[in-house]
Amino acid sequence: MVLKNPNKYESGKTTVLFIRHGDRIKMDGKKEVGIRIPGPSLSTLGKKQAKDIAKKIFRFKEQIDNLYCSNMARAIETAEEISKTINRKPKIIPELSEFNKCIWEKKIFKLKFWRAFKRYISSFKALDNILKENKGKFIVIVAHGNVIKGLILKKLGLSFKQISYFHHTNCAISSARFSGTKLDHINCFNSKDIVLGGE
Repeated sequence: MVLKNPNKYESGKTTVLFIRHGDRIKMDGKKEVGIRIPGPSLSTLGKKQAKDIAKKIFRFKEQIDNLYCSNMARAIETAEEISKTINRKPKIIPELSEFNKCIWEKKIFKLKFWRAFKRYISSFKALDNILKENKGKFIVIVAHGNVIKGLILKKLGLSFKQISYFHHTNCAISSARFSGTKLDHINCFNSKDIVLGGE
């Protein structure tokens, strides 16, 4: 499947909706619980956010080819809610799991940085593999704030410091278009609605 009535800029390109998971259960006193697999589940608010985003995606049901998510509970639960509306089973990609935000500080003398960097590189390779497998298709990827901004903004050529200035809210959508594995166009970033098209 491809986008219905693609414009001249979309034809033959891969359209990706990156969605950050819904709000997660807060676990005070549990250091770095958000980057441990499987991590916390969705909170009551997060479940509502996942249902709301699934309703928005419903209008693209017939056009979406594949649905991907990380192996973390909050991403899986968000993807499963979307899955109910588009009838696509989520494909779990462990390399899309969250990593520590310390990566943007680029403190290379800290072990924590290198752990995060390793996960970041894995996520980048995973995205390129997904793009190669879905050339010219329309896909949805449910992942995490650091993962999504890291993937899109690094494709733009931004430095880690520049990437650190961006934030991604729960169940926000970033819509991007790719030519092969090269970022061709960003339709929206950290939006509450889905935006497609454009030059």
